[in-house]
Amino acid sequence: MLDGHWCASVDATIQLRTGCHHLEKHGPQAVAVHVDAWAPVTAIRNPHDINEVINYEVIFLAIRKLEENGHCECLESSILELMGAIFAIAPVSMATVRMQKPHVYKGQAVPAITLTLTREQWLQTQA
Repeated sequence: MLDGHWCASVDATIQLRTGCHHLEKHGPQAVAVHVDAWAPVTAIRNPHDINEVINYEVIFLAIRKLEENGHCECLESSILELMGAIFAIAPVSMATVRMQKPHVYKGQAVPAITLTLTREQWLQTQA
């Protein structure tokens, strides 16, 4: 949690085709996605307008769009695609994306991956 920041959180479960591991090549699997996006209070002109704070609908739609993308074959590429959509929201200064596959490996393991980046770090990865 960051002091002096708005935080928009979005939780969704999607069907994502993954394929990084040979056990995962059987088709789409349920993936739980959690996103936190922070924006400094001082960057918001009208804190009573959610579209000026952080539009969580944009984040939700970006998560749902992953289901349509046949090129997101692993959680890592999916997280990076979400980061691009999140940092397209102007006031966002930091974001965390966590993806978890609750039904893989016959219930014996719950793989998850998390990435936290500041806007500056994201821009460096795009240079």
